[in-house]
Amino acid sequence: MKVLVIDGHPLMRSAIKREIKDHKPQARVTLMAQLDQAVEAIESQFFDLIIIEIGIPGAGMHTIREIRTIGHSSKILVYSSMCEATYALPSVSSGAHGFLSKEVSGDELRIAIDMVLDSKTYFSKAIQESLLSQVIANVNVSTHNPLQMLTSRERLVVHLLLEGKKIRTIAEMLALKESTVSTFKANVFKKLQVSSVVALSEKMEMLR
Repeated sequence: MKVLVIDGHPLMRSAIKREIKDHKPQARVTLMAQLDQAVEAIESQFFDLIIIEIGIPGAGMHTIREIRTIGHSSKILVYSSMCEATYALPSVSSGAHGFLSKEVSGDELRIAIDMVLDSKTYFSKAIQESLLSQVIANVNVSTHNPLQMLTSRERLVVHLLLEGKKIRTIAEMLALKESTVSTFKANVFKKLQVSSVVALSEKMEMLR
């Protein structure tokens, strides 16, 4: 079995490799820190399992979709320090086979690896309960993504904010009151759980 671990922290890469080798002694584990190098490796060889930290520079939901395209039947497990409540469902909707928080124990990592390799989807108990609640409430969880909560006008305001436009300029461009634009901005920040334009930019990049 061949496993590729993509993570920016050397100690974390080593720890993940150790857990995998303890659990699957015959596994051949490749460690990579740079996303572009990892993509090249995936293009040139087959990995049974790809474990990725989506918090590394340049990574996001688009990365998972790209890996699914070039990695063919490789299983993808997101093992991340990013907020599980925010990124677990978008990750799986984008093509990952499971999402695991780095706050869990090594035993849980082994469980997640086994489930993903067995073509099952791994979610923590907390996310499973959230999914059940949404199903009961008739929410379409298959397309769950925080960006989908934004209205078309809010998306436009986000676009202009990320271009560096100020509230007054946006108000003039859209023929709105400054207070109205400020309300749109506040709603976006609340929905995406960010507190600055910089954080907004980072989250938009991750979720797109």
